[in-house]
Order: sequence, then C-alpha cells, then structure tokens
Amino acid sequence: MSTFVYATDLHGNRDSYDRLFALEAQAVVLGGDLLPHTKGTLEQRLKAQRVFVRDYLGALFASRPCYWIPGNDDWAAALPLLEGKGTAIHGRAVPFLDGTWIAGCAHVPVTPFGMKDHDRYDSEGWAPRSNPQRVLFSASGAPASASMEAVRAKGTIEGDLERLAAQSDPAKTVYVTHSPPWGTALDRLYDGTPVGSRAIRAFIERRQPPMTLHGHVHESPGVDRIGATVIVNPGDSLGRLRAVRVDLRDWSVSPPG
Repeated sequence: MSTFVYATDLHGNRDSYDRLFALEAQAVVLGGDLLPHTKGTLEQRLKAQRVFVRDYLGALFASRPCYWIPGNDDWAAALPLLEGKGTAIHGRAVPFLDGTWIAGCAHVPVTPFGMKDHDRYDSEGWAPRSNPQRVLFSASGAPASASMEAVRAKGTIEGDLERLAAQSDPAKTVYVTHSPPWGTALDRLYDGTPVGSRAIRAFIERRQPPMTLHGHVHESPGVDRIGATVIVNPGDSLGRLRAVRVDLRDWSVSPPG
C-alpha cells in the first residue's frame, strides 16, 4: 500500500515534526510555513529560522523521503540551509510514488503582513484587498525594504502554475500550494471571508489533477472537491500535529494514526 502523510504550517513546532516523521508512510509531504515565527528584530527573527534549520530541521528532512515547499512566514534567506535536505518542490515537478508526480508552489496572494518573499499578485489585473504597511524581501541575505511594485514585478501565481503544468501530466500530479483555492471550505477566515487564490481555483478547475494539498489559512481545516479533484487543508500544526494520510490507490484521506 503506497501512502504518504501530509502536514502544513508547523511554524517550528518540534513536537509536531517529531510526531509527523515517526508516522509510518512511504513519504512525508509538507505544505509550507516550516520555520519558527518568533518575536524580536527582523535580524533576530531571521537568525532564529537559520538556527532552527541548522540545528534541527535539516537533519530531520534528510532522515526519510520528504517533499516540501516553504510558506509566506519562511524567510527566503533561511532556505539555502535546507539545500539537499529532502526534496524541495517549489516551482518544479518531480517523480513521486506509484508513477505519480508531485509539484509545488509556495506563493500566496499578497497578505497584509510585511514578509513578501513568497507573496505574489494572483493574476494580471488582480489587486490585493489592502496594501501592507511595509514590504520586506530577504533573498539578498538580510531583510530589506522594498515596494509593492517590486512584488508586482515578480510575476503572478497564475503564471507560476502554468509553468508547473508544463513539467508533468497534471492528471498524474499532486500539487502542493501553500495557498488554498478561493471560495472553498479550505480558505475561510473565522468570519467566513474567503482569502484563497482565485488563480489556484481556476487552475484546478481547468487541469483537474487528482489531488491538491494546501495550508496557509489555519482556521479552515477540511477536505473538499473541485470537480473530480480532492482538495485538502489539514489545518495548522503549530499547537499540535494535525496531519492526514493519503492512500494513492483511491486518493482517500484519513487521520494518520
């Protein structure tokens, strides 16, 4: 039986990581927001993420088959320390289990928060509901101020997904996107407002992959469908592990225990 376990938004919770990697399955898949989101100066917050990767997460990812994307709370400057640890799938499709493929997109529609390494405009002509008070990129090695025009210049989630679709057969590919699709059971804030990606929803409607895996919106765990596609957001694992097990024989989703 080929199965994998999936969790997202662990935000540096070591207990959740230890429990997840102890589960029996052929692979572990992670949907972003991997690293601690601590208090302090920008430099201190970035240092805490680097230390977490160096002293803990890198070795864990190397311990068993693991496929991962970052999320909008993960500084880009911390991620090079994960190079070669597990399989990074942001922006690419790779062979997975039982003749399937797996592909990932870490980008989310522009949030109100300042970290913008993984924020993108959803599609051409799209505009965020509100502009953040500050814009920070860290790819240069340290958090640095930028502008919304710099975010716009990085392209769109719609474009990201079309490039991914060209790398494998979508009908045989599991897509892992940190943002959930818009207007589903997976993207609602506590007041019911949908905050997912319209571009991701349109991609799923058009391409109909067998399954897509999501996170980002902590308060909307669940399993839903868009056409024939099973879509999953297990919820965050910041306080406790909330993972799912997927059986590739029938794309069923169940608790991991």
